[in-house]
Amino acid sequence: MVVVFRKTLTKNFEMIHLGLMFYFVGIEVIQQDNEIFVCQNKHIVKKFKMNNSKLVFTPSNEKLNLTRKIDDKRVNSTYYKSLIGSLTLTPTRSNSVFGVGLLSNFMK
Repeated sequence: MVVVFRKTLTKNFEMIHLGLMFYFVGIEVIQQDNEIFVCQNKHIVKKFKMNNSKLVFTPSNEKLNLTRKIDDKRVNSTYYKSLIGSLTLTPTRSNSVFGVGLLSNFMK
């Protein structure tokens, strides 16, 4: 059925079959017999130079009180927005949704 579907698409649209997908929009795709894993860790780790970061299972503390101003330090807003945007588009880490949502409140 997949082969017939692919041939039908190829007849109607200009396309070629490149085999199994390994990356899609910065998301790594690992396909095994009965499973498909998606992961964006390599992209985010490389882009934001987080090679030495400590891994945690719960990336946020629900009782953490955040403020906009810390020691009058200036923050690179472009870098911050890029980081939060990358994490927002990460469908592979459902346990980070709360923390990313909380941090996105500080994007102004």
